[in-house]
Amino acid sequence: MEQKRKNSHATLSSTRSKPNYSQKLRVNLSKPVIVGYMSVDGDRQYSSDLSQLKFLNAIPSEPVSLDLNHNIESAIKRTTDDNDEKITLLLRFLLDQHGYLKQHITKPTFISYRRTFISIMCQAYGTNEPIRIAATVSNGSIYLCSLETETDITRRQSRSKQEEKFCAWGYKFEQYLLSDYPDIPPNIDKPVVENEEFSIFYSATLNNKQLLYGAQIDGLLATNSSVAQPPQNANIDINLDYLRRNSFLELKTNRLIQNHKQERNFKRYKLLRCWCQCYLADLKGLLVGYRTDDGIIQYLQWFDTPEIVSYCKDAWNPQRAVDYLDYILTYIQNIFQEQKHLNLTTLQFELCSDGRILISNLESDKILPNWYTERIKNNTYFGSLL
Repeated sequence: MEQKRKNSHATLSSTRSKPNYSQKLRVNLSKPVIVGYMSVDGDRQYSSDLSQLKFLNAIPSEPVSLDLNHNIESAIKRTTDDNDEKITLLLRFLLDQHGYLKQHITKPTFISYRRTFISIMCQAYGTNEPIRIAATVSNGSIYLCSLETETDITRRQSRSKQEEKFCAWGYKFEQYLLSDYPDIPPNIDKPVVENEEFSIFYSATLNNKQLLYGAQIDGLLATNSSVAQPPQNANIDINLDYLRRNSFLELKTNRLIQNHKQERNFKRYKLLRCWCQCYLADLKGLLVGYRTDDGIIQYLQWFDTPEIVSYCKDAWNPQRAVDYLDYILTYIQNIFQEQKHLNLTTLQFELCSDGRILISNLESDKILPNWYTERIKNNTYFGSLL
């Protein structure tokens, strides 16, 4: 593997490697266990409750005509597209729930958001662009955070009005299908607040690595009339029991598929990522809304999570994606273990489409802010977990 050096006080040995799947054992992720949750409001403020949890009450069986442009001009736009938030809300969750986590989960090897794991898994099949990940160690756990590449920044800054509309359509689709409670219909007339979200935190084991990660969840599957109202209290055990007794789903929009090439790309790229989302969060399935170029959803298609694999069997193998995640996490772990004498702080790992991994030191892009590291350092009860 190659490595670059950037204002570094530590030197890494230069190596080159590519994953060799023929020599790897097949690895699997243990069933993810829900260990926490958080709601994020329109100001991107964290709260330890179920206030942002949404519900899918029904899946229309008849043809639909959902206008994703309806009231779209009143949407309150997302403010975190440049990833300046990094993993801040995840860290707030860790500080808030450290007592419960210490009592109920094994010390994590890796702490991250699901999206970072997804990016790694999809890179098993290569893309035309690299992905970047920042990694740092604190109290024996490795924290990961996805970073933008130069291409990502350029694309975001030069996003066209049409591309911005595509993003807004995704949020509007969720509003068409999801409700605030299991027994009330969706309200499509209120402004979409793109900053709001509900996340669940999971603990799982991959090979011999303990993972703790957060995943933004679109909705709870409430098509069965027996789904109860969410608890209206702050008792973590009651809330976790409620979440664990129910199933969740992913929502996605996609352009109407009209030819073989479009279907092939849909399988190869979009459904691979969707399957990774479902797999890592043990979701029941995926609901896709197929739209026209004018933003009209014309029909819906439901995939149980295993059905995604069956439908895409000629496009990708899920085992390869899982193996690659294990390979990359093992590599990151080994780098920190082998270079302990260099007093490394934060490293950037750039995963290239040809299998190379470029490593550089990050002096100015800390992913653990001082308010977090100081709290850990001064709290032995918390520090013994993370």
